[in-house]
Amino acid sequence: MNQRKKQPERTRQIILQAAGNGFSTQGYAATGLGGIVEAAGLTKGALFHHFRDKQSLAAAWISHDIGEGIGAAWIEPLQQVSSLDGLKSLCRARCLELHPRDPLSALVAITAETSSSDPVLRDAAAALFASLREAFAALIDRGKSAGWIHRSIQPAAEAAFIVSSLAGLTVTAKADPEESTRRSGAGALEAYLETLRAQ
Repeated sequence: MNQRKKQPERTRQIILQAAGNGFSTQGYAATGLGGIVEAAGLTKGALFHHFRDKQSLAAAWISHDIGEGIGAAWIEPLQQVSSLDGLKSLCRARCLELHPRDPLSALVAITAETSSSDPVLRDAAAALFASLREAFAALIDRGKSAGWIHRSIQPAAEAAFIVSSLAGLTVTAKADPEESTRRSGAGALEAYLETLRAQ
C-alpha cells in the first residue's frame, strides 16, 4: 500500500485515539469535537471527512479501538487458557491492571453514560459485551469437556456473572483507585472461580 493510501487510515486513527482519550477521561458528554480536533492536531474538516458527527465517532471508537483492546486483553488470551488456574491468573492480572483507559473500563464507562439515551452507542457496546460473554462461555464449555470445570456448571450463566463482576470492579476501581481495591476485587473473583472447579 502506498503512502497516499495509508494517510487517510492514519488520520482516522489519530482522530479515534484523541476521541478515545477524551471519552475515557472526561466522559462522552464532556468531550467536544473542538477538543478532539485540537488534541488530534487536525482540522474539523478532516474530522468530518471521516466521521459525520460525534455519535458516529464514538460508535467507531467503541467498535474498533475498544473492540481491539477487549480482543487483545481478554478474548484472545481466553482462547489460550487450558486450566482453571490459568483462568484465575488471567483474571487476577487484568483486574490489577485496571485504569480509566483500560478497554474494559472505557467500555463500562461509556455504556453507563450513554446506553439509556443513545441506541446506536448502546448497540455498539452491547456487541462487545456479548463477545466477551461468549468468550468466557466457550472457555467454560471447553473446561467442562476437559474435566476441569464441574459438569453441572452452565457456561452462559457463569459467563454473564463473570463479565458483570468485572464490569462492576471497573466502576469500583474508578471510584477508589487504591491498589488494595483492585486486589480485593481480584481475590473475590478468584474465590468465586474456584467454585467452578470439578470435584
